[in-house]
Amino acid sequence: MTDGSMSASSPAELPPFRPLSPEQIAILELSPNPKLVLDAQFRVRFVNKATTVYANVDRDTLIGQNVWDAYPALRGSIFQQAYERVLLTGEPARFERHDHEGDRWQSVYAYPSDGGVIAVLEDITEQRRNTDRLRESEETLRLAQEAANIGSFYRDLRTGEAHWSDQLIRICGLDPATFEQARIRREPRLNFVHPEDSDAMRSAWRRAIETGETQTLHHRIRRADGAVRHLFTSIMLVRDESGRPARVVGTSLDTTKQRAADEERQRIDAQMQQAQKLESLGVLAGGIAHDFNNLLVGILGNASLALLEMEGNAVARECLNEVEAAAQRAAELTRQLLAYAGKGRYVIEAADVTQSIQDMSALLRSATTKSTSIEFELTPALPRIEVDLNQFRQVVMTLVTNASDALGEKYGTVRVITGRQEVSAEYLAACVPGTVSSPGTHVFVEVRDTGSGMDATTLRRMFEPFFSTKFTGRGLGLAATMGIMRAHQGAIRVYSEPGKGTTVKLLFPSRTEPSTVIPAAEWRHEGRVLIVDDESSVRAVASSLLRRRGMRITEAVDGADAVERFAVSPREFSLVLLDLTMPVQSGDRTLQALRALRPDVPVLMMSGYNETDVKRDVGPTVAFVQKPFTADELYEAVRGVLGIGRR
Repeated sequence: MTDGSMSASSPAELPPFRPLSPEQIAILELSPNPKLVLDAQFRVRFVNKATTVYANVDRDTLIGQNVWDAYPALRGSIFQQAYERVLLTGEPARFERHDHEGDRWQSVYAYPSDGGVIAVLEDITEQRRNTDRLRESEETLRLAQEAANIGSFYRDLRTGEAHWSDQLIRICGLDPATFEQARIRREPRLNFVHPEDSDAMRSAWRRAIETGETQTLHHRIRRADGAVRHLFTSIMLVRDESGRPARVVGTSLDTTKQRAADEERQRIDAQMQQAQKLESLGVLAGGIAHDFNNLLVGILGNASLALLEMEGNAVARECLNEVEAAAQRAAELTRQLLAYAGKGRYVIEAADVTQSIQDMSALLRSATTKSTSIEFELTPALPRIEVDLNQFRQVVMTLVTNASDALGEKYGTVRVITGRQEVSAEYLAACVPGTVSSPGTHVFVEVRDTGSGMDATTLRRMFEPFFSTKFTGRGLGLAATMGIMRAHQGAIRVYSEPGKGTTVKLLFPSRTEPSTVIPAAEWRHEGRVLIVDDESSVRAVASSLLRRRGMRITEAVDGADAVERFAVSPREFSLVLLDLTMPVQSGDRTLQALRALRPDVPVLMMSGYNETDVKRDVGPTVAFVQKPFTADELYEAVRGVLGIGRR
């Protein structure tokens, strides 16, 4: 195929193209290699920055064009071969080519993603050269080991004579001084190779003799004392003068310690990668919290103002209440991302488990695969539990996505169940080790799947940090789930068998005392407030709300503007409402400047981050209100700072 089109009957059926998420775009942008995203019609849907630099193109003009029309030189290239192979088979494809003139190697790797195809261009010249160097190095090492008599052996194919070096005898746990070399010939079955690796060893010997090519393999042996060691063995055929097979020679290197060191290094590398990923997510979450929450302040604040102005229109009030509820759910999504990135702890509150899961049911459905049927069996009127709702929702999301992943491509069911249970000490003893709950009444959330289940080894390790049976980067993780449950004085019970699915039950101690919501008290204050925020919508909402309580307002567009206005008459201001993240001068630096002018000025800090993180950055002496806020939340925060209108 050279015309950039596919036949109607041959291509694999791709789902409709889905636009890339911000997270996918961020990952593609971070790649140092050129990456392109095409849909099934070969239209360019995305190119990363590395592509624009490599090809010297303007991404805005390229988006939406047919790639072969935009770059006719690519027709018939490995680009087109890779894309068409993916569309034809639905499977990833890789093609390589060698530029003989420049003596360079290039690789194109393409794979399907969300109804499109992503291709990665990479210069693999150094990889190819390194592979060649490694092959030469291995040959040099083999000869050096043979010359140094390091774990060497040989067998004469004509006479059957065999010999092991002293080092190989020691590796096998024997004493060279008492070992008779003749035993190898008298006892041809004398073999320390681990039974599970015997077939691979025999196959390596056979290939070496039949093809004349050097064979290498990693394998285990069981020493004379029963200990298991890991070896790296090379097997080479030596021919006589007439070219006929004469001997098989080889070396065996004990790699047990090296293998343990490699596993430890891989474990540390995995931890570092996880930490770097979370750090990147933290930066991304910070930007989302600042920009998105500022928008939500305008939505929530103006909805609150409209409700305050509206008296008799019940239909309009109901619509505004829905606007408030939707904006609050959007704010919770932002806080979930912050929690995922490790941005501190959140406020514990009395929560209705059933209602919380009902509120996130649509989100749970969207997180499962198309082959997953999710069902809810939610018990109403359960006792409330003391819980951080953001962390609770993330734990439930983790369990549901894990359950959906366990189904693979097969159709199956994930069932989410809530209920009440009296838990005994014996029951808790059978829960996952490390739980800290006490006997008594518990509220549970149970997630069941009809997937493949887990064996005993996986079941034991499922809550270990960085342990996974699937690809990485899939959300909160079960290790964090265990930490969250421990922080909530909860317990986890797991039931699973291969072929019978998995059930994970979260148990939370129930709350005994009733929970009530007290509305903010009416109060008025005639002081002056300095409102500092770079977003005009935030300033407008806060100003309108506080003017309704009799306060006079001075607005500042950034930290430097705030310090300049405050310095004119520091004692005039009863309160400073200060944003944490601003251009020109950040909130923490502005706070220091204001306190230098007047140490006792009351300050109410605003931020999309949680209170724990903010006070860690600016100190515990400031009050806090989290964006986005409703009218009642802002009034309550201001009342608390000024110590007025107490109930």
